[in-house]
Amino acid sequence: MLTVAASQFTDRGYDALTMESVVAGSGVAKRTLYRWWPTKSALVADAILGGFLNVPHKPVQHTADIWADLRAWLGEVSTAMRGPYGEVLRASTAISATEPALAAELTQTFRRPAATEMRSRFAEAVCDGQISQDADIDATIDLLMGIIVFVGAGHEDVARIPAVIGVLKLGISSEAARRSGSEKS
Repeated sequence: MLTVAASQFTDRGYDALTMESVVAGSGVAKRTLYRWWPTKSALVADAILGGFLNVPHKPVQHTADIWADLRAWLGEVSTAMRGPYGEVLRASTAISATEPALAAELTQTFRRPAATEMRSRFAEAVCDGQISQDADIDATIDLLMGIIVFVGAGHEDVARIPAVIGVLKLGISSEAARRSGSEKS
């Protein structure tokens, strides 16, 4: 049932997926489907959490320039949001709004790998003097995750990403990095 739901979700999207189409595609009794998943959102959430719907992992690069790394990473993630991954994120967001019990699990499915990658990259940037030791890394990660949801849920223009990274850079760069950047200007 989860395989059929995932396939239909990928082909048709969340809105077009119905419990009846999953019953027809899987050959199981309607009562069996509803015994395990009382709602479409519960079914799709289990497909996501069970790995039946792909949540790709996009690693953050580790070059000498954290800002270039973040721009590249956000660009890759934003491009992925234009395909089935974006539909999975949008569905997860909608499910989280209506199914509070699933919200934390779905959030962690999307957030944990990216947050771990970013935290590691920011730690390197702090050691390299590119980011202030006083920077609130967790708040910065929250902002970056918010950008991903904003781009994905709203099909927003990814051309704004460099400007957003510029604002973050002004806010969390170390004093030495700011001085070095102004000397190059």
